[in-house]
Amino acid sequence: MRKLMRGLSAAAFGIVFGTTLGASNVSAQDAVPEIKDEYRFVMIPILAQAWFDIVHDAAADSAEQLSAQLGTKITIDYQAPAQADLVEQNTLLERAIATKPDGIAIDAIDVNASMPILNEARERGIPVVLFVSTAPQGSQFTYISNDFYDQGRILGEELLKRIGNKGKIAILHGVPTNSAHADRYEALTDLFAQYPDVEIVDEGFDYDDVQKAQTEASRMLAANADLNAIAVVDAAGPVGVGLALREAGRVGEVQFVGVDDVPQLQELMRDGVLDLSIATRPRMIGEWSTVALMLQNMGVETPSWIDTGIGYMTPDMVANGNIDGF
Repeated sequence: MRKLMRGLSAAAFGIVFGTTLGASNVSAQDAVPEIKDEYRFVMIPILAQAWFDIVHDAAADSAEQLSAQLGTKITIDYQAPAQADLVEQNTLLERAIATKPDGIAIDAIDVNASMPILNEARERGIPVVLFVSTAPQGSQFTYISNDFYDQGRILGEELLKRIGNKGKIAILHGVPTNSAHADRYEALTDLFAQYPDVEIVDEGFDYDDVQKAQTEASRMLAANADLNAIAVVDAAGPVGVGLALREAGRVGEVQFVGVDDVPQLQELMRDGVLDLSIATRPRMIGEWSTVALMLQNMGVETPSWIDTGIGYMTPDMVANGNIDGF
């Protein structure tokens, strides 16, 4: 993270101060932006949940380091809906706009449904970035994520390895309107359709809530005595599945691969409930949310997509505490 910030100070912020890209012929008064004493960025996740806590903490750490380097004070105003509810999230978004923040970072429950409000923020001169959720083509909003379809494909391939490319699979969906969850789900179903000996026998939704995921996974296990695997698409899903498998005494009998690296999932991995999780790198997403909003405040055009890549969490990494890169 510190290397990232040093690099930004020397390169990305150098663009603003006229030190790169042939800006030497620009007057100092024109080249140097006015740095305000304070900046407030509002961050709105899908819901209050452990994975988003990691994103928030990383965004706040990034704000602290940038503040020290730029001689200002950047704060992250974190506003999390109690549950994954579009109306509640849009209400928070509208209220945030009314307070005239210096930027908004949001993981939209339904980005298309929220687009009129996001456009309103931009029309009022408020920088906006999306994190995790994908910006619609042509919207010109920066979004910070990985390739969630590719991540879903990797999840599916790893799951199929564990059942010998055949068997009965249940899919636990997350928030159906969230683009990341939908992309992973589509990748899973596309992949499973290529294997004639694979059958999807059950599906359900957890709405990115651990308790709902555990309840739904328990239902799937009870309804399918010969189930071979459960596929998940969000961070809450694998925690709920792991807890349900342990409760039912079917750890090792029913296979699953995790998503992300929340503390509960790390604990399940330490206990041998799962051996792999494919991570979205929430820390990097939080860091770049702050960086992108600050760059936009300084007049720098940010990319349409900041790809944070895909990480892998294994038992050895958890045992050694080697997951800082996530």
